[in-house]
Amino acid sequence: MTTKLFARDIGLEPGFTFRIQKCPLTHDYYVHSHDFSELVVILSGNAVHIIEGREYPVSAGQVFLIHSNVSHGYKNVDGIEYVNVMFQPEQLLQQSELRLMPGFQALFYIEPFYRKEMYFKGMLTLDAGQLREATRLLDCILGEHEQQQEGYRLMIRTYFTALVGMLSRYYQNSSGREDNKALRIGETVTYIEEHFLQPITLQSMADMAYLSTRQFLRVFTRNYQTTPMDYVIRKRLDYSCTLLRSPDLSISQVALDSGFHDQNYYSRQFRKVFNCTPSEYREKIRDSGQASPVNP
Repeated sequence: MTTKLFARDIGLEPGFTFRIQKCPLTHDYYVHSHDFSELVVILSGNAVHIIEGREYPVSAGQVFLIHSNVSHGYKNVDGIEYVNVMFQPEQLLQQSELRLMPGFQALFYIEPFYRKEMYFKGMLTLDAGQLREATRLLDCILGEHEQQQEGYRLMIRTYFTALVGMLSRYYQNSSGREDNKALRIGETVTYIEEHFLQPITLQSMADMAYLSTRQFLRVFTRNYQTTPMDYVIRKRLDYSCTLLRSPDLSISQVALDSGFHDQNYYSRQFRKVFNCTPSEYREKIRDSGQASPVNP
C-alpha cells in the first residue's frame, strides 16, 4: 500500500505551500505520494527512480517534476545528493509569461503525465554549466527559506519563477522537437495562449502537435483537466471580461472582438462560467467602480 503525505501533516502553510531542502539520500526511499508537487534536481550520484510502478535510472543533472497523487520512490541509491522543492502549482506557476513558453508547458504540464508514453526519453538533463546555474538559484531560494527575513515569500516567488523560466528554456533548447512529443504539445498550447482570438479547431491543434484528434484530446484533457476547445473558450471569456470594462463597446462587439461570432452563444458560455450575463457583469463593474476585473 502506498503511503500518502499531506501538506498539512508536514507543516506546510495552506496559503504558501512551500518547502525546499538539500540533502543526501543514503538509502532506498519507500514508494509514496502526496497532495502537493515536487520539483527534484539531482546534484550528484545516481539511483533508480520508481514512478507509477515503472523504473528508470537518475543521475546528476536530472530534473523532474512529480505532481500530486503520483506514487514514486527510490532504490539502488548510490551517493545521491538532491534538492527537493515542495509546492502547489496553483500558487507558484500562474505567471502569464511562463505560460507563453513551450518548454514550460512541456516540462511542467505535459512531460510528467506523458513520460510513460515517451519511455522517459522526454526528461530534462542539465549539463555541468546549466546545473551550476540551477544550483545557484536553488541556493538563493534555500537561503530565503531558512532565514525568513521580511519579504522572504516574495523573494522565494521571484527566484522560483526565475528557476522555472530557466529550466523551461533549457528544456526547449535541449530537446529535439521532432523526437519530443511533450515539447510539440507544449508548442501547441503556447500557440493557443497567443492566438486564442483567431479561428482554431481541434483538428488544427492536433495537427500542430502531430497527433490524431483523439490522442490530442486525451492528452490535453488529462493534463489540463479540460478539453482543448473549452480551454480556448475560457481564454476568450476571460479576455471579454477586460473588454466589458469599456462602456463604449456593445455586447455584440465585445463578443466579436473576443472571438465569438454568435452573441447568443457567447452569452450562454459566459453565464455557464460566471453565473451571470455579460450585461450583468458590466453592471457589477459599474456599480462597484472597479477598474479591474471582478469575480462575478
